[in-house]
Amino acid sequence: MIRKLIPCLLLIAVAFVGFTPAQEATPKPEFNDAPVTEVLIWAQKSIGCGFIYDGEVLNDPATGKVRRVTASQLEPKTKPEKTLLLFELLKRARLVAFEVGGLPGPTYQLYGADGASRNSVILQEPGELKGMYFASLSIRLKHAPVQTVAPRVREKLTEGIGSVEVFEDTHSMIVTDYAERLLVAWEIAQTAEVPPERDDDVIVQDFVARHTPGDRLAAALERLREGGESWKVSLNDISNVLLISGRRGEVDEVLNRARMLDSHEPNPAYEETTYTIKLIYLKPSEAVKTLRDLFQTKVQSGSIQIGGFDRDRKVVFRGSQYDLTRAKAAIKAIDLKPENENK
Repeated sequence: MIRKLIPCLLLIAVAFVGFTPAQEATPKPEFNDAPVTEVLIWAQKSIGCGFIYDGEVLNDPATGKVRRVTASQLEPKTKPEKTLLLFELLKRARLVAFEVGGLPGPTYQLYGADGASRNSVILQEPGELKGMYFASLSIRLKHAPVQTVAPRVREKLTEGIGSVEVFEDTHSMIVTDYAERLLVAWEIAQTAEVPPERDDDVIVQDFVARHTPGDRLAAALERLREGGESWKVSLNDISNVLLISGRRGEVDEVLNRARMLDSHEPNPAYEETTYTIKLIYLKPSEAVKTLRDLFQTKVQSGSIQIGGFDRDRKVVFRGSQYDLTRAKAAIKAIDLKPENENK
């Protein structure tokens, strides 16, 4: 920790009171645009605390008049509750109270924004804020420009109390405020350190196909590829997961296409099958060539596979039931006895 200290002339403005006279009832914290001195008197009588402050600290710097507070319908019962209320009322008056050790009381020294900033403890890590009421937090940025982050932090600080001191040479800033506001400032700084996502960032995303075999889905995506797109897709056969890599904008579009293609239950007519087509007259090589020409696009994408076996005069067709029906019809139309063959 680092302690910021400045010499200043202090006045004991409210005398220390160790007891409340028996005949005087404990006052209620009811303030209607009341001067902050009434808050100090209430705390003195209710909690038994004293205050030390510079002569001008109770005056509002903007108006030169005494700071004022409004609070009603508050009924703290215990001393800790009353102490918390005191700190909240001082906060509304834009005053910060630091407890002074070695004096009867408790005793609090009051500061305005400038004095609180100069006398606060400077912390290096947000974890050190645990149990702190008011402090300064040193934040160093590695990537984001400190001069652009500081205004975003400043607008989240307590009005009239919080402050930001920027050090461009070291890419750092010292933020002073109540502890909960310092945590907000830290989060803003950490968010700014994360580079914003851009469409041209190269990323890898996975897609779990639930209704469609991965290889067929990959083939369908390839058929939807538009000119100029450079994304790539690979398949994990065991998990039926597609890995899609490329520029962020393209990958997002491909994932959207994949979700649409895989959003419906399978149609039995398009379930994948492997079937052997027996030839009578046609050579397997000729049949394979004809079928590959007929299903050229699907063969190129891998959604249909065709092979021929000359010895058995067979063609093996792998594809959907729908395409198999078309393939069998095509073979039937061309597997005819040659006209010049003797009867």
